Amino acid sequence: MQNKARQCLQQMTNNPLASFHDGQYESINELVTNSSKMLVVQKTGWGKSAVYFISTKLLREQGKGPTIIISPLIALMRNQVISAAKLGLNVITINSSLDKTERQYNEQQIIQQQADAIIISPEQLGNDWFVQNVLSKVLSNIGLFVVDEAHCISDWGHDFRPDYQRIVGIIQAMPKNLPVLATTATANNRVINDIQVQIGSEMKTLRGALMRESLRLQTLPQMPQEQRLAWLVNTLPKLPHTGIVYAKTTRDCELVADWLKQHGIDAKAYHGQADNNERQALEDDLIHNRLKVLVATSALGMGFDKPDIGFVIHYQAPGNIIEYYQQVGRAGRGIDNAYGILMMGYEDEVIQNHFIQAAFPSADQVTELLNALEDAENGLKKAEMEQHTNLSSSNIDKVLKFLSVADPAPIYKDKATYYRTSTDYTLPHERIARLSSIKKDEWLQLLSYHRSTACLMKFLANALDDSFAEDCGQCANCLPSESLSTAVAEHLSEAAKEFAKHRYLPIQPRKRFGASKDMTLTAFATYRFPYQDTNLISEPGLTLSRWRDGTWGSLVAEGKKANAFSDELIAPMVAMIRTLPFTQQPRWLTYIPSLRRPTLVKDFAHKLAQALNIYCSDAIHLVEMRPEQKSMENSFRRSVNLDGAFALDTSQVYTDPVLLLDDAIDSGWTLAVVAALLRRANSGAVYPVTLTSTSVQG
Repeated sequence: MQNKARQCLQQMTNNPLASFHDGQYESINELVTNSSKMLVVQKTGWGKSAVYFISTKLLREQGKGPTIIISPLIALMRNQVISAAKLGLNVITINSSLDKTERQYNEQQIIQQQADAIIISPEQLGNDWFVQNVLSKVLSNIGLFVVDEAHCISDWGHDFRPDYQRIVGIIQAMPKNLPVLATTATANNRVINDIQVQIGSEMKTLRGALMRESLRLQTLPQMPQEQRLAWLVNTLPKLPHTGIVYAKTTRDCELVADWLKQHGIDAKAYHGQADNNERQALEDDLIHNRLKVLVATSALGMGFDKPDIGFVIHYQAPGNIIEYYQQVGRAGRGIDNAYGILMMGYEDEVIQNHFIQAAFPSADQVTELLNALEDAENGLKKAEMEQHTNLSSSNIDKVLKFLSVADPAPIYKDKATYYRTSTDYTLPHERIARLSSIKKDEWLQLLSYHRSTACLMKFLANALDDSFAEDCGQCANCLPSESLSTAVAEHLSEAAKEFAKHRYLPIQPRKRFGASKDMTLTAFATYRFPYQDTNLISEPGLTLSRWRDGTWGSLVAEGKKANAFSDELIAPMVAMIRTLPFTQQPRWLTYIPSLRRPTLVKDFAHKLAQALNIYCSDAIHLVEMRPEQKSMENSFRRSVNLDGAFALDTSQVYTDPVLLLDDAIDSGWTLAVVAALLRRANSGAVYPVTLTSTSVQG
């Protein structure tokens, strides 16, 4: 069998001289010959996927059923379909990126027993229809079960995911002689022990050294945004090959990519808001060296495989040391020298705290949703839950997922409708507190790495309990003479600051109101806005800044605190407004008033109108004090909260195009409602503009 396995490896790699790494063939033999349960903990690039695809090939030749592979990495799935095809394997993927036609075709392939391996994203295990009507057709005849990124099973893993809890139940229900392979590059001793408890005491563990000989690691001092941007422009052209710059948010990806392009560096942005075809095209551009750098969020995926990536730079810090090890491990897989650089911004801790706090539902959110389901005699569809709770769509998803994997579950789903069961349920506060504490400790460990004066590679290996950890001899701490310069050119830093000041955020008009098409349900009982009416929609607008962004957004925050916006904001607002693509220039301006701070926006609006040489109208009035919009979590509740809140003095509404000013935008509902009222009162086109965005996304 060893010769056949080696031939498969050479076929997969297109290399007639390829040979197995230590442990690869041993793992294949355990799975194929002994039907073992195995955990393989090996560094990125070691070849874990070769183990399960070669095992699949050998098992299929023995007449065994298809392999099931659970993987959260969509980029990895695309890579693996190509890789496995070299062995003549038909690999089918099921994940959220597929369009309806692709998904239906893939599901039929599974049902018709045409798949040699099926890669499934973990959330698909919560899709009852898929499990009952598609997956069930092959579950009784599986040849091999694979759990990729197996640390996600463990409470102690850095990336615990509720969907992975379903996997343990499937494994425990499978025949005892079914070979199971769990793989990860990021499991310390505590995680390994936890995985063994869940998969079974008979599980065998293969651990290899996690040291990466080709990587030159370095940390840079904490810097503000403009200095990091300047450093990138100065340094990237000097680095070998192509590479990746990681950022935490979509907007930061786009900012960095646009800044680099402005300075002649071929860069593109990659994030989860891009559609599937666009992401595939960007991955292909990087693989074929059609760009210098891909600026990416973690959406790029840990499974993205390109052997000659010359550098991985973190523009912002990841959440923990293990995530950092995974991401920096994209570099230097097939070349002798590559750079792994960790930058850190002053905003990183705020972003990380947000992610920690948002990781689990709160007791209030769980109680609110369970009460709504209990009160609903005929259950609730997910789309209906916003009407019955003050929970955002994302928080509803989070609560449903969390409750669905509880054992016993306090909810159940029948087709698209959720119901409350009779099960008493209490949120596992102790467990959530423990997991949140772990995430905070992991963040502190990353800060320690950033400050460390010892060997950086050894630090990473020790964090993963690697018994082979030793000084690497080539990181910036081991070999300072070979480190990259941390100097920042002042003129570039100033240019970056000016660049960030002109990164206006788009305001996209809301195209539908909170109503059903037949108007049997509406959030606007007073205004009676229809489900959709293009005549009531604003034009696209612009926002000057992000809240407390270190430039205009910080000046806006100071002004709000002082109850008076600085005159320094007038000129940049005028400059921004002049970039709007008007079909006809606005001839007047009006604003969203506040009963809490009646002079704040009004005074600024009149000054801004004067600077634009147009008339400022006090046409909009608040009828009564309502709860602040930020206390409303979803579109339905925000809409109800605004219904009837505003009135217009129609004698001050004009038929010319108008600028509609507010100090801040979050969901955009206030601007949408007031724009609709203005249009209904026969105003001209409405162009919304705001000083800042307080949205997490915006």
